[in-house]
Amino acid sequence: MREHQAMAVTADKVLGEAGKSVQSFWCRYFTFYDTLNEAIPYREMIADNVTLSGARLGDHVLDAGTGTGNIAVEVLARGARVTGTDFVESALEMCRRKAPAGSFVFADLTKPLPFGDDSFDQVICCSVLHLLDDASQALSVSEFRRVVKPGGRVVVTVFGAGFSSLRVYRETLHRHRAQHGFFATVRLGVRHLFATLRILYYVAQIRRRERSGKHKFLTGEQLRELIAAAGLEVRSVERIFAGQCWVGVGEKTARG
Repeated sequence: MREHQAMAVTADKVLGEAGKSVQSFWCRYFTFYDTLNEAIPYREMIADNVTLSGARLGDHVLDAGTGTGNIAVEVLARGARVTGTDFVESALEMCRRKAPAGSFVFADLTKPLPFGDDSFDQVICCSVLHLLDDASQALSVSEFRRVVKPGGRVVVTVFGAGFSSLRVYRETLHRHRAQHGFFATVRLGVRHLFATLRILYYVAQIRRRERSGKHKFLTGEQLRELIAAAGLEVRSVERIFAGQCWVGVGEKTARG
């Protein structure tokens, strides 16, 4: 308890009023966020991020910008260890309940990470970097390179330019109907209608901030350049999440 209180004090010191306002937004969004676990494209994105990282039994993975901890849960399910970071304390508390075997600490991706060089076997940052500006994106990926071990992979997934949540929703319904039938899909839509509308609302707010220049969605080429500029060897860049996101894999060159 004292440790968690100390981290909350640290968060208050790090975040100004603007940061606290952003925190409040994410606190509200995270209340509904895990409804996405019902969506086949989302579950596949989570699984694919961990697979692309190459995380194996006993590896230590950094889940940067863990949110509600869905990447962390998948990492633990595959027998690896995980440390998750976020700058929203309520999200960290949620993660500790969902994944008690993980370690979850406060960190702001617009600043250097609180870890030593070569601390992790892999780094995963899923659906976070597009919420930062150019300079913070570059700093984050540079920090990912610093904290990953030589030979380790960094996996980054971002909203693609022109991101459409409605396309994701249509793909979700289409995939669910193909697997479970029409009536089961109707029941799914009705059961989660309110949460889905809230998620669509929050994503619309994120897109509005992107249009105003506060966020930056990326093209595949921009993601490739971002990874390469950090000094990582680009292994792949491909579409994911119903074609609305890009996932890039970079590898830190092994010494010798």
